[in-house]
Amino acid sequence: MLIPNNPDIDFTELNRRITEDVARYRTQKDVRSLPRFTPSAADIPGQPISWEHLVTLENEALIDAAYRFLLGRTADPAGAAHWGEQLNRGIDKFEVLANLRYSPEGKRHAAPTHGLRRARLKALVRRIPVLGNGLFSLYGLTRTEARHRMYTARFRQQSEQNLAHDALHRQMRRELDELRQLIEDNRHMLQGEIQALPPLLSDCSQRIDQCNHSILQFAESLEQQGLVGKSLDERVQETRMRLARLESTNLSTQTCHGSNEASNIGQVLSSIPDSFYLALENRFRGDDETIKARLSYYLPMLDECAPLQAGLPAVDIGCGRGEWLKILPERVQRIGIDLNATNVLACHEQGLEALHDDALRWLARQPDASLGLVSAFHVIEHLPFEQLHTLLDQCLRVLAPGGMIMFETPNPENLISAATHFYTDPTHIHPLPPAFTEFLVQYKGFQNTRLHRLNPIPREYALDEDSEVARRCDALFYGPQDYAVTAFKGQV
Repeated sequence: MLIPNNPDIDFTELNRRITEDVARYRTQKDVRSLPRFTPSAADIPGQPISWEHLVTLENEALIDAAYRFLLGRTADPAGAAHWGEQLNRGIDKFEVLANLRYSPEGKRHAAPTHGLRRARLKALVRRIPVLGNGLFSLYGLTRTEARHRMYTARFRQQSEQNLAHDALHRQMRRELDELRQLIEDNRHMLQGEIQALPPLLSDCSQRIDQCNHSILQFAESLEQQGLVGKSLDERVQETRMRLARLESTNLSTQTCHGSNEASNIGQVLSSIPDSFYLALENRFRGDDETIKARLSYYLPMLDECAPLQAGLPAVDIGCGRGEWLKILPERVQRIGIDLNATNVLACHEQGLEALHDDALRWLARQPDASLGLVSAFHVIEHLPFEQLHTLLDQCLRVLAPGGMIMFETPNPENLISAATHFYTDPTHIHPLPPAFTEFLVQYKGFQNTRLHRLNPIPREYALDEDSEVARRCDALFYGPQDYAVTAFKGQV
């Protein structure tokens, strides 16, 4: 209970705030949301304390804090007992504080205080023998009405606080009863679930036994198929090769029955005269020496192809005028395939072996693992996706382990090539982004896949790269005009 005996403290406002806090706690539904008690630094012995906090304390806490604040030291047992006795006799605590503050020790410490004038006067008067008691009696008579009002206010405030505490206590009791009931209900529920656990565990055990049996059967199946001990990549590749064999078998069946669906690379060209397409290539692709110089880039890669070194042939799909076939080393057996009869005739005139045939049908007739290299320069951009899909499957089947594919196509990363030069050839379908081609080759099961960006615009036509914008424009408009993807068939 707060006693309004300090004129420097607004007790009306302080009591109003206490009443609001108590009312708020009474309306709270969750007791756990009440603020936790966290002692301030002033409540901890040895920590700094303020005068405003000191005057709110009572009894032993008041004496301990007063010694530290007013005298700068802890209370000695004799002093603490003396002033405690004074408080118990009913001496106003402000008189106690005034005595400590204006003692010789308190004056030396000189702690900042306010509101002790009346208390100091009372302490001085109390020291006067006989006369002091009379003066106090007279002072008490003059303060009777004010003291009565104060006590009435204190009693009313105390009553309100007691009512608030009773309501809060009743609420806590109700919530405690609800919590106990909830615990009891959960206990019964948990007992029911625990009783249901043994049948559930038994069922799980049976399922685990079934899974173990299935795993053993699967392991036996892998052993029978010879897949045990192989890496995941090897198993994936073998699975894809089996799928490719099934698809190629279906393709061969369609070919034998005369099917014309997506098996002929040259269907689009069937109505275009061979002489026209040869003239188109001569005009826009470049002369024989230019093409040979560009294709020479691939010659060092042939040393990586073991089946080619062992004597298996290299097949060039869409061999054209035979530029690639002519620059292959003499030791390499080579075969060209082209649908353009004029191109095939031009190869024959140069002493090169070339066949006038559809590449997919020709590959479908070849035995498994019979070729060392399959190349196709500027061919795959002519193919629908279904034919490109089938071409890769057939290459994976007919190549010997370690065999190589080598596909070159226009590079759509060069915006001029993608938007203009690509459509110079009316038989082109759509550009193939390098990332897609690389992914498709890897997905089909080829290994060691590499992208080669080739034939950039000569530097004399490029921009001066004196800024970030110029460098980016240079890459987009004057970068590599072609790219190639190379990959190998893994060792199965």
